[in-house]
Amino acid sequence: MERERSILFPRGALAVLAGATLVGTTLLGPDALAGGSAPPDIRVIEVKGSDTPKVVAKGVIDQPPEKVWQVVSECASYKKRMPRIEASRLVKQEGNKHTCEVTIAMPFPLSNLTAVTEAVHEVSDQGMSRRWKLLRGDYKFNQGSWEVKPHDGGKKSLVVYTVHAEPNTALPGWIREAAQKKAIPELFERVGEEAAKMK
Repeated sequence: MERERSILFPRGALAVLAGATLVGTTLLGPDALAGGSAPPDIRVIEVKGSDTPKVVAKGVIDQPPEKVWQVVSECASYKKRMPRIEASRLVKQEGNKHTCEVTIAMPFPLSNLTAVTEAVHEVSDQGMSRRWKLLRGDYKFNQGSWEVKPHDGGKKSLVVYTVHAEPNTALPGWIREAAQKKAIPELFERVGEEAAKMK
């Protein structure tokens, strides 16, 4: 059973920074999304049996789904396309399963966080999804997804980013606050900028 919490809940910010592979944050209604690009709607949701909530962000990116998908699906390019990524590589690919190793850059004096995850990619006319789970790394758990669907006749993308992650090492309050206010909006903005470069 999951229950939604206020966006001000600090552990949600911890999950955002720890799980991010990447304008103030505002909560948007359906009418706001229909208008085009906008800051993402961010929800922090309690997860039964876990002290760390799940974070779900939804927003419209002013680029076609195919271009957005190139950015979020190619983990080997996360270092150059996503914010706060120190290193990234595709370990192996078997069919639609992609094993990736991604290191998030943390501010001094904290150590960087590395995770090896297995992601399942699904692509159809209705949209694309990338759902990952932790295999090993500097986390107690790390799972989530990117979902990209056509919006406005396919000219834009409705993007949903979900993450439920907790590193092995606790993060200080100022890091959680910075993640909460900046990490996801910055991530969506960067994905949009990188998608605009795709051919």
